[in-house]
Amino acid sequence: MTNTEESTDPVQGVYPIRAVDRVCDILDTLTNASEPVALPDVAAATHLPKSSAFRYLAALEARHYVERTSDGGAYRLGLAFRPQDTRAIDQLSEASRPGLTALRDRLKETVNLGVLDGSNVVHTVVVESPHMMRLAARVGERGHVHATALGKAMCAQLPDEQVRSILKVGGMPAFTSATITDMGLYLTELENVRARGWAMDDEENQMAGRCIAVVIPDIPFPAGISVSAPLDRMPVERIDEVATDLKRTAKAIARKLRG
Repeated sequence: MTNTEESTDPVQGVYPIRAVDRVCDILDTLTNASEPVALPDVAAATHLPKSSAFRYLAALEARHYVERTSDGGAYRLGLAFRPQDTRAIDQLSEASRPGLTALRDRLKETVNLGVLDGSNVVHTVVVESPHMMRLAARVGERGHVHATALGKAMCAQLPDEQVRSILKVGGMPAFTSATITDMGLYLTELENVRARGWAMDDEENQMAGRCIAVVIPDIPFPAGISVSAPLDRMPVERIDEVATDLKRTAKAIARKLRG
């Protein structure tokens, strides 16, 4: 043990390690900042030389705990260290359930509520289809943004820079032969989603399955709702009807939350 690396606190009975303290200081600085923080400001706030602050930030960036802005001049918390507002998600789930149940009863297919958690879609409400053969995720199940309609719908609301970060962290594995595994093609797909106002997973996450999704507008975090069905019960000619009903339901959920 050396004085430069760690010391004993006889009051607390713990052994703080200086390197860990410095990492925590950097993360605290970024957590408490309302906007990205430039390297000199990180160094000043943590009482570190700029060269040392840069090395710590580089190590954290490699693990996706911090990320740089597109111009490389400032740092913010990365995808691996962005806490979810669980209270807001619980409120959204509660407010959404009646509308999602009514939507399921109209369409007779599984309806989902999902939120973006880091680089994944997380299902927070699943109202299952009454059909024996159905597509249904489990509450808490995670999905990749590039292969799910919910992921596409939410990513379409984000800057391309942030989408690239998400894809770098989560990867783009192929689940079927239709899965988009090229970042450029995925960004083009998001342009199509923005233009038409809804997203589709067309056998990209699961063979013989199709899912349509829209975002919930005007809420402070990415969330969306979707309808999933076997391909034979979600033909192309039904997509516009389902998307229209999803948009109407999403707007009603947003109004309920505001009220």
